[in-house]
Amino acid sequence: MDMTTFRPSDKAQVREALAALLERPGLTRDEIDEHIDVLLRYLERRGISLEHLVVTRQDEMVMGACLRIEGAGRMSTVFIPTESRFLVPTATTVALLEELSAEARRRNVQLLQATVVPEAALEAAVYREAGFERLAQLICMDSEAARITPPDRTDSEVQWLEHDTNAHGLFARVVQSTYERSLDCVALNGVRDMEDILASHKAAGEFDPRFWLIASVDGEPAGVILLSRQPERWALEVVYMGVVPSRRGRGCGAAMLRRAFKIAREQALETLTLTVDAGNMPALGLYRRFGFTETGRRDVWIRKL
Repeated sequence: MDMTTFRPSDKAQVREALAALLERPGLTRDEIDEHIDVLLRYLERRGISLEHLVVTRQDEMVMGACLRIEGAGRMSTVFIPTESRFLVPTATTVALLEELSAEARRRNVQLLQATVVPEAALEAAVYREAGFERLAQLICMDSEAARITPPDRTDSEVQWLEHDTNAHGLFARVVQSTYERSLDCVALNGVRDMEDILASHKAAGEFDPRFWLIASVDGEPAGVILLSRQPERWALEVVYMGVVPSRRGRGCGAAMLRRAFKIAREQALETLTLTVDAGNMPALGLYRRFGFTETGRRDVWIRKL
């Protein structure tokens, strides 16, 4: 029996492919359909295309599916099923990932990324066979935006610069300087161009230049915090935060977080959210002091194109 690989051409085929990607143990067909509806509405709001969705079928039965979502900054996110019946044997899903990887390379995509729960051994095996490497384990954390922490003397020393066209080059240089000896996703250092990195950060949620801030002390940049509204959650996300090496351990990170909580309250948002590399113990300690609690973990896998 021959297997065929194709791009869904109508709504029924699209829903069939998405069902394979969204199927989870214990979910009924009605619940899967509801998840598909929610996903399609989200993609429509964000203007995200499903043109890079591929399916393998044998005798009218879906044997595998894979989705690539093209993002800003020459980076794409890929999704595969989680259920073992689509992943064993691995060859079908690996072939779909290879097809989408080749297509991404032709479109000048530089990096593919995928996230899986840490215990997802089958998914990890498929990504590894398809040329991906594990980058890091990220901890997702939330804190109530209403939390108010007393100002520190450091706060009065900090001057804030918002992002605009004239300041873009300075933002790029400060972000680059915060990467020096950073403990966040070390394997990515030097892999991507700074303009691609900033483009990816801008595409995370709703970009507002007022929420991209450089913190300066004595006229010198000390750190940077990039915030983005997440309207689906009524949340403000810390997309990136970093401190230059010479200012680490001197209260700059805490001052930037206090500023983030202030902005969240002013925007009437309920939650401050972020992700952090599980190996970055200093950052984890800081976030926990500000009431952030763990909501989940994800392993990040990447393939450099």
